[in-house]
Amino acid sequence: MAEIENLINDYLQQAPKTSQEILFSNLDQHPVWEDNREIMQLATQQILQPVGVLTNEHVLAYIGVHAKTAITGKRDSIGFLITNFRILTQYDFSVLLTPQPAKATYFTSKTTAEEVSSKVWNEFLTLNKLSIPNEQLAAMHDALVDLTKIILPALHQSGHLPEDIKKSTSVTTRIPELGLQKELKTYAENEKKLKAFAEKFKIENIKYGMVDKPLFGGVYGLAITEKGITSRDLMEDSQTSTWDEIKTDAARNGNKNFEILAGNKIHIVPSHNNDLVPALITLINEIATKEISF
Repeated sequence: MAEIENLINDYLQQAPKTSQEILFSNLDQHPVWEDNREIMQLATQQILQPVGVLTNEHVLAYIGVHAKTAITGKRDSIGFLITNFRILTQYDFSVLLTPQPAKATYFTSKTTAEEVSSKVWNEFLTLNKLSIPNEQLAAMHDALVDLTKIILPALHQSGHLPEDIKKSTSVTTRIPELGLQKELKTYAENEKKLKAFAEKFKIENIKYGMVDKPLFGGVYGLAITEKGITSRDLMEDSQTSTWDEIKTDAARNGNKNFEILAGNKIHIVPSHNNDLVPALITLINEIATKEISF
């Protein structure tokens, strides 16, 4: 990695100041920021660690800005953390809650720098929640394009990139790949609510659940079992679809952003989890078709 780091540092030293202000590397002496090391550590802690560090993964650079909470002074890293395996795009921040995990775009021997930077940038523009000045936004784009052109060919030349990214074959490891680990809890992780959900609707062997309980009202949301999925909205009856039913009538988006149509039933997740519906649909269909297993 030393050769790639040297290429990044050469670029950083010669880049326009607008790019230097939003680009951080493993340099001891940054051309603009004295706290470069602290910024890299913060970005690694906030972006990489929540999704899990891969074996032999090495952080190469961070392109981004900070969302700062006025009351507490807390800084959230927003932007792109580039490693030798992938680009992690962090678009979310929160004053009180845990931000959504970063989106991962993996490098392979078949991908080009142009394909990667275009996909990552378009995804960031779609998901980003922070108001970023146009000058900084342009600098982030330019640095992303330039660094991808530096890093990916060097990784190609090293011969260490896989031809394809193989997804997990188990539900346990597929959940973090889809970014669901913060909200889709195992029975043990959310036993109190899932036990109440199971007892009320006579559900056996709950494996995972995305449920909630308001101050006044019963448990609602969606549970995944060995036999299928069961969900229940507030003030409504529960609905169950078996894996065979979902295999015949695949999960897809409903009319509302918190609805999932599957197995000829309308299922729901808590409305504050509606942004996770696409990933949850992917998981449900992969279980139904036996692409992944418990």
